[in-house]
Amino acid sequence: MKKLIIIMGCVLFMVSACGKDEPETPTKTTIVTLEEDFEEPENVSTKAHQQPTGELPLTGSAFINDLQGDPEKFLAAFNQLDEARQYYFCTAFAMGAMSVVKPITATAMVNYFMGLGAAKYRIGITDATYDAFNAGKNVFLHENLVNTILEEKICEDVMDKAATYAKDNKLDPAELDKRGKFEVEKVIEYITKNK
Repeated sequence: MKKLIIIMGCVLFMVSACGKDEPETPTKTTIVTLEEDFEEPENVSTKAHQQPTGELPLTGSAFINDLQGDPEKFLAAFNQLDEARQYYFCTAFAMGAMSVVKPITATAMVNYFMGLGAAKYRIGITDATYDAFNAGKNVFLHENLVNTILEEKICEDVMDKAATYAKDNKLDPAELDKRGKFEVEKVIEYITKNK
């Protein structure tokens, strides 16, 4: 559990450090808003090139039942996921880990993480990405899988790439937060529907 707290603290620090080299008062020329290059939420999942294809090797129930907490099976299944689904898996994992360490921070960051995923991968929460997100929530049922994720820095690497993308493209955190609220609403709808 100590490792989990330390790693999540590092991830949180890295995410919060994004953009610290930029001026305190960003100008319009240094911020890219999502409105310029992002379609309306209803249209995002309809584009064929944006939809993840193929069978999802890990869904909420399959993750728990089929993988049986086996780290090798987990790594093989995780590596079959496309980058968007890996990101949403890791978003749920990071949220779960942060909520243990600092629940207030986790609540504040969830919209940002979800908006960043939608911006970077051009796809929000759909059936396929929700399955990966749900699996990321369920991973905490298997301590050995959590340890594998932390030791191998699986989600740390995925989240670092996303944070670098946001920094390199000068994405406005307020815009990401706004976009993320829409994605969080979709997650809540899925959770409510599946109860």
